[in-house]
Amino acid sequence: MLDTTQLLILGVIAALGYVVFNGYGSRHDPREPPMVTSGIPIVGHMFGMLRHGVGHWGNQAKKHPQHPIIGLDMLFTKFYVISSPDLMQAVQRNSKTISFEPLLLFGAKNISGISDPKTLDILKGTESGGQGLGAKIMHSMTPTLVGKSLDQMNIRMVQLMRPFIDRMGETSTVDLYEWCRDATMAASTDATYGPLNPYKEREIQDAWWDFENGLGPLMANTLPWLTARKPWKGREKVAKAILKYLQANGAENASDLTAVRLKESTEGGLTMEEYSQLEVGMLIAFVSNTIPAMFWCLFDIYSRPQLLDELRKEVEGNALSVAADGTHNIDLAAIRESCPLLISTFQEVLRTRSNSSPTRLVTTDTLLADKYLLKAGNTVNMPSIPIGQRPDVWGKTAGEFDERRFMKPAQSNDQSGDKKDSRRAGGFLTFGLSPTVCPGRHFASSEILLVVAMVILRYDLAPVGGVWKEPRKDTTSMVSITGPVLDKFPVNATPRKEYEGAEWDFHVEEGKGQFPLVIG
Repeated sequence: MLDTTQLLILGVIAALGYVVFNGYGSRHDPREPPMVTSGIPIVGHMFGMLRHGVGHWGNQAKKHPQHPIIGLDMLFTKFYVISSPDLMQAVQRNSKTISFEPLLLFGAKNISGISDPKTLDILKGTESGGQGLGAKIMHSMTPTLVGKSLDQMNIRMVQLMRPFIDRMGETSTVDLYEWCRDATMAASTDATYGPLNPYKEREIQDAWWDFENGLGPLMANTLPWLTARKPWKGREKVAKAILKYLQANGAENASDLTAVRLKESTEGGLTMEEYSQLEVGMLIAFVSNTIPAMFWCLFDIYSRPQLLDELRKEVEGNALSVAADGTHNIDLAAIRESCPLLISTFQEVLRTRSNSSPTRLVTTDTLLADKYLLKAGNTVNMPSIPIGQRPDVWGKTAGEFDERRFMKPAQSNDQSGDKKDSRRAGGFLTFGLSPTVCPGRHFASSEILLVVAMVILRYDLAPVGGVWKEPRKDTTSMVSITGPVLDKFPVNATPRKEYEGAEWDFHVEEGKGQFPLVIG
């Protein structure tokens, strides 16, 4: 039986179709991709979304492998689900008519709660007659998340992350997922917002999690103060905290990322109150996927003893140095440049664990690959799961965990010739699909890999009960694609004797470049 929240999530889809896509009808044109049904007529796919979240698209694609693209009727709109690398590349070639940018307005209105028609017109894309501020804000962020600006954020991040690692072995047991959550929230927000970080107070963190966990019903945007009261109140509380932070000139000592977003927003016509509302949703990009990704990296490494041993040797040999005062330092640049197995393992965890589904809106009727008609007003989804399991993309080991999959042949000692070039195949979608990819991927990767490198050297982790059994995952999340965990996962963290009594730190230099990450 559906509870109130689930019924409201159904409303999200209807609202998405009606409000964003202007109520385009679902009448089928024979030139469109074949339509597939799901159980209950008309609303079957909505119920699928309730149960599996964005994973529903991938599930449907796997049920119909004979079709490289299928259509799902969602009452007021259609979702075209693509499972072919060739068709994904066709989407990329048609980026002007199959675009991500029109969806930014939906985020501002239904996630951030901005309602003033004049402000929405400022944020609306120029292709729809607006002033295009939403896209300008998004594009302004990219230069601040690479090079010198990125490493300045990394320096701030590791200063707060290290004490969390220091305290890991002080208690008999640690809830590993909760530890990842608290450490990531503290370090990410402090690096972004600076000394006056509005998320320093646990009360504001809890309010933000109320917002994030209740995002489904909140996005329906139907009397949210009544129908989604808890996340609505959480959003309001966080927005007020951000406004207070701005009024105290907190942004003056913040990251370049915050400075650029604030400057672009206010010069573009947003008030401080509206910017504060928009900023609440910004944190989704920094924690909603980083936290579970960090947890699964630790889980997948520690549950494979041989891999754990190899990674320890790689980090010790290439990224660990001992200063004159005896401090053991892990160097970020060395991890980027000299730890290919660790970086490959990280990407393989993402390939096997993430459930991403890059999304685009069809703005103009488009004939995709000279074969499939995609009608304006409908949505294109490209779920990673079907692609992530295709032998023609990943070779015969597509269904296996291969920690060396993303290493160059010379690095991996693989002479089988079975590896595919996933850059050309477009098969790795965790960070999105070009030209719209996650601008914060290098910051998140730095955070995760630095933590993993130090934890594996300093601690032996063993789950309470002795078995690395996967905890249940929240498959209904509207924003997290990397498997947020539902249950506690207690582990015993024992300091390793090899480094007994050692002092630890991170070494990060400005301007050392980016990680060699694969993108779709």
